[in-house]
Amino acid sequence: MFKFKLGHKQPEENEARRRLQKELFGLNKICVRGFPSRPSSLAYDAQLKLIAIGTHAGEIRIYGQPNFQLSYSLDPNQSSSIRKLIFLDGVGRLLVLTVDGYLHLLEINNYNPSINDFSSNSTVRIDRTGTSSEDDSIILKNTQTICLLRNHSSLLIGLNDGNIHSFNIENFSLNTDPIISTDIIERTIVEYCSGRIIHPGPVQSIIQHPINEDKILVGYKNTLIVHWDLPSNSHDRTYIYKQEVESVCWYNKGMNFATCHNNGSYALWDAKQQLNIVETEKIPYGPYPCTPMTKICVKTLRNGDPLIIFAGGLPRSSYSNKHCVSCLSENEHDHNNERARHVTFDFTTPVIDFFTIDKLSNDGCRDDPQSLVILLNEEIVVIDLITDSWPCYHLPYLNSIHASPVICTTLACNINPQFYKKLVNYATIQLDDYTDRKWPITGGDIKHHSNNLEDDKEQRHLLLTGHEDGSVQFWDITNISMPLIYKLKTSDYFQIEQAPLDDTEEETWPPFRKTGLYDPYCDDPRLAIQKLSLCTNTDALIIAGTAGQVLTFEFSADSSDVNIATTTVNLLDGCESFVWKGHEEMKTRQTFIPSGLVLTSLVQLYPPAAVSALALCSDIQTYAVGTAHGFTIFNYKQNRILAAKCTLDPNALGSTSAVPSSTGESTLIRGRSLKKSLRESFRRLRKGRTIKKATMMLTPKRTDENNPLFSTNMHLEEIIRVPVERQVEFREFKPVDDQVASMVRCLYFAKTYLNSVNDRTRSLWAGTNGGHVYVYSITGSEPQSINTLTNGTPIATDQTSICSMAKEIRLKHKAPVLSIVVLDGFNQPIGQGSSISTLESVPTTSNVPVSTPSQPENISQVSSTPFNSHKVLICSEEQFKVFTLPNLKPYCKFKLTATEGTRVRKVNINQFSLKTDHANESHSESCLVCLDNMGQISIYTLPTLRRQILFSCIKASDINALSSVQFSPFAHALYLQSSSELVQVTFSPQTILPYSMSITYGKIQRKTIQRSDLEKPARPMSPEKTLSNGNGIEAHLSSVKIK
Repeated sequence: MFKFKLGHKQPEENEARRRLQKELFGLNKICVRGFPSRPSSLAYDAQLKLIAIGTHAGEIRIYGQPNFQLSYSLDPNQSSSIRKLIFLDGVGRLLVLTVDGYLHLLEINNYNPSINDFSSNSTVRIDRTGTSSEDDSIILKNTQTICLLRNHSSLLIGLNDGNIHSFNIENFSLNTDPIISTDIIERTIVEYCSGRIIHPGPVQSIIQHPINEDKILVGYKNTLIVHWDLPSNSHDRTYIYKQEVESVCWYNKGMNFATCHNNGSYALWDAKQQLNIVETEKIPYGPYPCTPMTKICVKTLRNGDPLIIFAGGLPRSSYSNKHCVSCLSENEHDHNNERARHVTFDFTTPVIDFFTIDKLSNDGCRDDPQSLVILLNEEIVVIDLITDSWPCYHLPYLNSIHASPVICTTLACNINPQFYKKLVNYATIQLDDYTDRKWPITGGDIKHHSNNLEDDKEQRHLLLTGHEDGSVQFWDITNISMPLIYKLKTSDYFQIEQAPLDDTEEETWPPFRKTGLYDPYCDDPRLAIQKLSLCTNTDALIIAGTAGQVLTFEFSADSSDVNIATTTVNLLDGCESFVWKGHEEMKTRQTFIPSGLVLTSLVQLYPPAAVSALALCSDIQTYAVGTAHGFTIFNYKQNRILAAKCTLDPNALGSTSAVPSSTGESTLIRGRSLKKSLRESFRRLRKGRTIKKATMMLTPKRTDENNPLFSTNMHLEEIIRVPVERQVEFREFKPVDDQVASMVRCLYFAKTYLNSVNDRTRSLWAGTNGGHVYVYSITGSEPQSINTLTNGTPIATDQTSICSMAKEIRLKHKAPVLSIVVLDGFNQPIGQGSSISTLESVPTTSNVPVSTPSQPENISQVSSTPFNSHKVLICSEEQFKVFTLPNLKPYCKFKLTATEGTRVRKVNINQFSLKTDHANESHSESCLVCLDNMGQISIYTLPTLRRQILFSCIKASDINALSSVQFSPFAHALYLQSSSELVQVTFSPQTILPYSMSITYGKIQRKTIQRSDLEKPARPMSPEKTLSNGNGIEAHLSSVKIK
């Protein structure tokens, strides 16, 4: 009663503490990895060796050599879908045309931040220097194609009505009068093509002559091709084909050109000939009707043969649903080797655009194409044109992490160098189908600031993604680039019903070759990976799936046939009346597995429900796994079940309740508490007391709700002065509720003071949806010092372990327990599990003493010494609560839902450090980082649970991003911005960049933009999406490594 009478009043923070908070905490966006969502356009700078990708959301990504990456957003508040991108070669400028009819000019500039900036290294940023006026957008909305002249002064714009306008880049204005109007073209038609066509139709393609800058080639939709002279504004020659024109291109130094058409044909023309003189016309996949050939590109190979590359043109009746790009050498007549010189690259998603990277000969007669870059809806493919078999490149970035939908992710930081070496060595087998040539896109400059560049000593970090098709992929996220290191397929070990393969090979034409990795289809949904756990010190990988399968993998240097016996664990002990009506368990099969990560142990849980929690304790070679029905503790070396616990309540099983098939037949109903009215009475008393003092409250203002990285800058004294608690309705699981009280939500291994303050015992902590916490002691499995790995990590011998129930905790508010963490005297986590990230190759317990905050009057004191005492932090969906060990005496708590109205989604323990001017002085704090269901990140001190700051990080409506958040031990977080993009943010401004980026371009050739039409209304400029630390710096991305 005295607690409610006196109230909880947090002390005022002094000015020094406020400054310290600003230096310790700060939300910054580091980078975006993966493949851009919904791409729409592609551009390439042949001189700077950069590629740019635009999206329908107005995002622009620029890539050069590995780890050189820039990002820019045109308008975060409006959907500015990008239609066209085009580089001004060699000057670091990019023209962007949007669907709503605006033309933007972007510049890539070197940037040297101030000394006070957290990223004190030089980097590169993108600035917008020009935007077309609103009047020009009326004409630009009808743009069909654009062509930048090589003098970088004019941009030719072809419209849907057949007119061609000129856009002056120097003053960034549009000439409203067409330079080539349809009237002129119609008069030409009457003079040369009388009776053939009436109107030219939309402008499909405009190409400048490769030698003579005064000549252009214009392709109109209605079968017309015009060779135009710009100075005289007249046509030189006119060509008409019998089919509609889709695209045109020059080749052979402008002496020839090629056209492709809507009937799947292409034609090769002599530019000096007169009307309708076609050198070659061909329907490659005819004679039956074919799909339109949307783009054509003709290059001259090193040996002088022409290489024809085109998209589409497949037989309509058989392959209209395929998406292909074909490469053929026209002068190759040897039918035995035709497949080697004619390949139809077959993709899963539509083709957006493609281009070739050439290496021109000294005389300019041969293009000598080196690589072919193809942008698709869901991936990018780069093909080596030098190697005879035309293999693909292994992508160092722009990887499609969603090749199969991502189900779960996990981080492994500071991994063991020996593990990384083994992983890379075994991965070479998987790279046999790729080319050995170096990555062809090499733009940008990177300067490393660290003298230690040896791979053996560099700290490596891996991201593991579990996919719907049962595969696990290992990504190296040490730097901005995210290359795929290794791929593991669990489907090889199970019997899967697949459609029979047709080996007759009757269809040999067109010569299809399946290319690309994107394949969203899954043969069996039970293969989906739900949980992952990795220990790189012992080379142990645990994979848990949807059908209750738990697989243990370890490295094997030999290829062999694998047929592992399955160990079945029954989780229904004591609840035999429960009837499972979900999917069946998966059946294993014998299979040949190459060297690498090989299955060594297989556990099948019954019922075969989806795994909801997983924890690995590699020191004793044991893991714990939980489902909606219970959990088990299993020794994967001895293949022995240590314990199995059914979390179902036999008294709560209703025989007539309908439930989802994934949980079984019965639904668990949480009964009403007899003390509910008493609790509500106390809440009303507290609510009345706090309303009277509401004048002390400060309400934070949201200035930009659409910016997910907007920092509210709410520090401790600004967040709340008087604790106002909302009334939280009593939880009750109804039959229609998708939550099951028995579901295990978190598992955690820790060696702590479980029974007495003198003896540390290994234990397992399990939390459920119903607010239950089960604590098991594990005895007889202590690792021996004589059995150690190369890095000194002890492992357990084959002695027998014994597990027994030690404690049981029932939370009064019965909220789902999301995380359990045991803290040592320095407030550092000392266990494994509960999705709490730890370091692999360094001890998890810090050896640096941390200043312990003063004990408030209302917090219980601990009798043991501060550095030897342990506490347990139990994080439920509604509140955080700290208990002392071993007596489980309440220490303090923070009611998030009652005070803020939000619910916890994920938590982590992070160390925030502050470097000072003095080398021997530093400040460090261990804090609790919390993500709530509104997408906000809040940070609390430990163990007092005082909130320090609040950030708005993710949109509350983005459920996929909220559920995919993974915290790292370095105050970083990764989450899926879309199905294919992974965003990395940091909560600490003390981020150190391991290298800086710069770009070398022709400054003299870059002309100054001088607007001569300032009186015209320009498009209203909305604030740019800031990708830095929010100090007013415009959008830029700095290369950063998790440090």
